[in-house]
Amino acid sequence: MARMQTRHRIVIYALMALVMIFFLGPILWFILLAFRHPSQAYTLPPQLFAELYLGNFRDTFVDPGNNAPQLLSSVIVSSGATLLSLPFALAAAYALSRFAMRGKDFIMNWYISLLIAPPIVFVIPYFILMSRIGWAGAYRAMIVTLQTLAIPFSVWLLKSFMDEVPLDLEEAAWVDGANRFAAFFRIIIPLALPGIIVTSMFTFVFSWNNVIFPLALSKQSTTTLPVGTISFFASTGVYWGHIAATAVVAMLPPMIIFLLLGRYVVRGLTFGAVKG
Repeated sequence: MARMQTRHRIVIYALMALVMIFFLGPILWFILLAFRHPSQAYTLPPQLFAELYLGNFRDTFVDPGNNAPQLLSSVIVSSGATLLSLPFALAAAYALSRFAMRGKDFIMNWYISLLIAPPIVFVIPYFILMSRIGWAGAYRAMIVTLQTLAIPFSVWLLKSFMDEVPLDLEEAAWVDGANRFAAFFRIIIPLALPGIIVTSMFTFVFSWNNVIFPLALSKQSTTTLPVGTISFFASTGVYWGHIAATAVVAMLPPMIIFLLLGRYVVRGLTFGAVKG
């Protein structure tokens, strides 16, 4: 019996290892590609370990460093989209959580339909609108356009967190003389703070990785980093080392955010799971 259990564990661990290799293998290979000389990118058989080469990062972010301004643009657009969506999403999520209204299910389904719809369907109308009002190529055009996806995504997450805050706490605050706004800022916001932080983190990453809106609405001085990787697909060839270096740097800000605020992810995802 013990031998059978040991064999089952070995099989399970082996399958888990294969799954990890399948999903993590391409990512690790791409990271290694960023630190390789271009002449070693196409060697056969492939070399797992090679001499460390930082020229790809130097070319993309130092000299000539065309991708360095794009990194700043990504930070501006993603942070702006997150900060702009949060007040609207908080108000909408609170109303949908606390007020009895007609069409609540329709509103929630409409929000989810915006997330399901391919972003490409919004590009042409937004491009025409932003061109007419003179915002095309500006940061504010991308920040406002991203609200089409950021607000529905944030509302869906925040509503579930606010549903877990007991209504009795708000009613107790009303009895003590607080109005609805005071109860919202003194009761709801502090108790739902882990969920708000988690929502902001995912909204930031969602905006950071968006390519289609900046591709259509940005100009050379406001291009974001994910869009900048496309410039390495040229008629003379594909510069895989530069693409890999840019992709590695593009992964760092979301990774840093989740490493610094990872404890809030656990608290936010388990918020309301235990009833007291």
